[in-house]
Amino acid sequence: MCAVPKGFKKDLSVQPKYEGLERIQQLRDDIAYKGTMLPKGVHYIDIDTSFIEFVKNDLSISIDGEKVPVIFLTLQRWTEFSKTWEFTDEFKNIKVPFITIVRRPDVQVGTIHDGLWNVPGRPNYYYVKVASGDATKKGVDLYKIPQATAVDVVYEVRIFCNRMTNLNLMNELVQKTFNAREFYIYPNAHPMPILLDAISDESTIGEFEERRLYIQPYEMRVQGYILDEKDFTVVPTVTRAMLFLDIVESVNQAKVNVFTDNATSKVNLNFVFKPLALNTVDVSLTQKVLFESVEILSNTSSVVFKVNNITQTLPFVIEGNTMLNVTITRDNSTDTSQFLLKGTAL
Repeated sequence: MCAVPKGFKKDLSVQPKYEGLERIQQLRDDIAYKGTMLPKGVHYIDIDTSFIEFVKNDLSISIDGEKVPVIFLTLQRWTEFSKTWEFTDEFKNIKVPFITIVRRPDVQVGTIHDGLWNVPGRPNYYYVKVASGDATKKGVDLYKIPQATAVDVVYEVRIFCNRMTNLNLMNELVQKTFNAREFYIYPNAHPMPILLDAISDESTIGEFEERRLYIQPYEMRVQGYILDEKDFTVVPTVTRAMLFLDIVESVNQAKVNVFTDNATSKVNLNFVFKPLALNTVDVSLTQKVLFESVEILSNTSSVVFKVNNITQTLPFVIEGNTMLNVTITRDNSTDTSQFLLKGTAL
């Protein structure tokens, strides 16, 4: 087995790297991983935890084969610590090197939006559509979340050591970590950049037992945001259900107008059959009439009259309060048929 020449990279990554919209979708999937379709919330404690893990893992250094310990302190504990130097061995000697993390309590308005502001009123906005329903109903729920509240959280990371070589080791690691201006942490899978704002020196704090104590503070600012799950909303929208309807066919009847001339006792029935109307109609007459003739006006080839289911031929008499059945044959089924049935009242 041949050896790999020096200078060649041995740990090549074969995992695909996403860009653009695919990268955005990957970040959204990470935020919702092993949860609901809504993103996970993020609070100060989540940012603190991620930052401490960042320092322990990405700014970790080993000196003489031992990993340099990391201590997280509040501002009050840092004041006490800097006065009493509790981090000592059994002989009350300061154990160096070690690293401390102090978070400033005065969290400022965030700058992650690059000077832009949220919409007033904290409205909720569409995040994702989720199918809902059961075997008979199909619907869609809209998951909505508000704009996150941008915050800038400042941390002071200090290394305490008594050798310049140890200080150089830490400085090199910090500079390499932030050589692209920012480094990302992921509290609850939310990407947030860390910026290295300043590097200073506090080595003049004092000397202990005639040994120089180097103290190098690094001011780091997390451009983060706060997102509370209690502000998320689920809005039901469209729901489709299986409906069973009884359809009753609407039947168009022929229109019949009765015109009576009292002076001459003439009775004329005007029949109008629209294109979609049935070719038969029943007419109830309240008086005795002698029907004598038919005048065809349009689209009618034949007319059949029946009284009590008996076919009648003109002229014929129909008694009062009797039903007259009329059936026609059209010349063209798509046109209106019209004719007059003329008679005299008896």
